[in-house]
Order: sequence, then C-alpha cells, then structure tokens
Amino acid sequence: MMEYLPREIVLDILSRLSVTSLLQFKLVCKSWHNLAQDPLLISMYFYHAPENDPCLIIHCDHPIRNQLYSLELSDPENDQRVNKLRVYMFPEFQIKGSCKGLLCLCDSSTRDSLYAYNPFTRNYIELPKSVDETLYDLSLVYGFGFNQTTKEYKVVKIVYWRIRPRYPGHFSRMFSLESEVQVFTLGKPSWRSLGKIPHHLYDQGPSQVLVNGRLHWTTWPRRYCIGCLLISFDLEDEQFREVPKPDSGGLERLNFEVVELGGCLAGVLHLNYGQLEIWVMKEYDLKGSWSKEFSVAIHVPRGLEHADRNSAEPFRNSKFYRKSSFVRVLGLLKNGEVLLEYKCRVLVTYDQKDGTFKDLTFPGMPYWFEVVVHEGSLHWIDTLNGDT
Repeated sequence: MMEYLPREIVLDILSRLSVTSLLQFKLVCKSWHNLAQDPLLISMYFYHAPENDPCLIIHCDHPIRNQLYSLELSDPENDQRVNKLRVYMFPEFQIKGSCKGLLCLCDSSTRDSLYAYNPFTRNYIELPKSVDETLYDLSLVYGFGFNQTTKEYKVVKIVYWRIRPRYPGHFSRMFSLESEVQVFTLGKPSWRSLGKIPHHLYDQGPSQVLVNGRLHWTTWPRRYCIGCLLISFDLEDEQFREVPKPDSGGLERLNFEVVELGGCLAGVLHLNYGQLEIWVMKEYDLKGSWSKEFSVAIHVPRGLEHADRNSAEPFRNSKFYRKSSFVRVLGLLKNGEVLLEYKCRVLVTYDQKDGTFKDLTFPGMPYWFEVVVHEGSLHWIDTLNGDT
C-alpha cells in the first residue's frame, strides 16, 4: 500500500510519529528502514514537533552508574513506558544540553571530554579538547544550540578561572575572575576563542533556554547590586547581549530561573515552600511585554510523602542532590498544563485554569532522576548539518 503513495505523503505521515514508533517502524523491512533514514524526514519531523507533547530524557546516576531513559509523552499507544537508552562512551557523565535530536554529554571524570550524542541511534562524535586544566579554580558553563540560518549545531563553553598565585600563601579569591568564551561548530575541526565575557554566568544545568536563536543564562548575584542579569548569546552573530527585565514584580530584584514556555522566554521566581511565580516575555527583547502569567501553589507529591529517610540517604552521593531545587519547571504540554519535576523524584502536571495538580507515574521510572526536555530524531550526526 505504501509503495503507491508519493514519497512526500509517506514522509509527512512518518514525521507525525513518535521516535519510539519510528524505531519500531524501521525494523519491519529494508524499504521501511530506508524511509526512516530519509534526509527529508528530519526537517519535517522537527516542523511537527511543536504540535506534540515533548519527549523526555531521564538521567539517573544512582545507585551504580549513570543511565539514560526516554519517555514519550505524545505516544499513548505505547502506554508511555520508560525505555532504557544505552550510553557506551563512559560510565559517568553529565548532560550539558539538548537541542534538535542531540544531547551534549560531558565525561564527569575529565570535565573536558565532550560528545554530541543521539540517544536513539546511539551515534556520537567526540569534540576536541580545549581547556588547560592546570588553571586554578576552573569552572565551566556550557550552552548547546542550533543556528537555524546556517543549519549548524554549536557548543558554547565559558571558562572561568583565577590566576595561580605568584607567592605561596596568597588566597586565590583575592584575584579577579578571568574568563574565556569558546565556540565549537559541529563539523568544524577546532574550537574558536571569542575572548572574555564581563559577566559571571550561572550554570543552570542541561535545561538551557534557546529562544529566538539565542541561548540564555542568568548571572550570579553581584556585589552591591540587587538581583541578577539576564544574558543571551546569539548563535548567528555570536554576541552576548543583556535581555531587559521588567521594572517591578520580582524579576528586577530577585534571583530567578529562565525557561522556555510555548516558544517564549520565561522567568521562574522561587518563593517559600515551593511556591512559584511565572513571568513570560510575550514579545522577545521587548521590556514592556513581560507579564505575570500564573502562580503555582504549594504542592507535596505523594511520591515525596512516602519517601522515608532510609530511601533518601543513598541519594546524597548523587550529583543531583545538592544542586536541585524543590521544584523545576520543565515546559508546557499541548493541553496548556505545566510539566513540573519535584526534588528529582516525581513528575507532576499543573492545570493553570483550575489550579489542580496531577502526579504522574510510569512503568520503569527510576527512583531518583533529572529530566531533560528533548526532541528525538533517528538521523546520524554526520548527516544533520545542512539538512534541518
């Protein structure tokens, strides 16, 4: 039947399936395998991605080694089961970003071994090393995004360090913070240096926000200043810019987290006992377009109520334990509900209309985890540039 349909129609049908369904589809026969690998499919797949609920990558680092799982929220026919994904490169890793089918992974043991990895095809490439690890107090902030104009993936690395003290006994904190911005374009042979950056960016983890072709971070609290700055990096002209914040409401004076909600830049204010205020910039880079969209009330999921001290104690060895806030905003579902993660333990949806919560449970869900919103793809990395 399918052989009598035009290629474009068949690919359009396939582009509306989940990645899990495509994995099953390509195993049926050779001709279907070739269709699933068609270069045109990736652009059509990402075109339809906003119409569906997201794919979630679930990172678990307890009890023995790191493990990835996937969960397709848009695939009820597969019972929305959690599926294990294999990572062959190294046993301990961190997710530094997710963009258009790829994950940016970092080897936890070296900190400078980076990989672009497709968790569904298991295809990966190792990026060249670039950091001098003899520097004192080395800290790294990453960004990972896709330039829609040039059709290129870029990894942004901001390296911060303090100069090694010239004399013994001098404290490194007495020296000013140095920095260097480095950019790597997938398909190119080496990193490029963009010089220094005047801001100390806060590493928000794998949930970097790509809106309007720019990656976004907040800054660390500044001495003698109230609140933090909102900084963007344009993936096309490779310039850092400050994004305006509202003059009132909290974002101007408090520290906040940046997220993407419905294609818009948003700021999340963390209040007492897990309460949240969500502000959204309706028109990008326009200061007056910020507005408070909704608040999230106090909620304690059942999974946290039932977690006893003995079950939580081993988790203290996890790298998620100290950096995790009580609740994280992951994104919007297509029905308008907000997807939340509570204490690396429970997924919850919040209905803005009536203020109700729903705790989500799925077969195969690990006990402790960190979730990354992801767009799945079956294409190989060496065919991605220029095809999306």
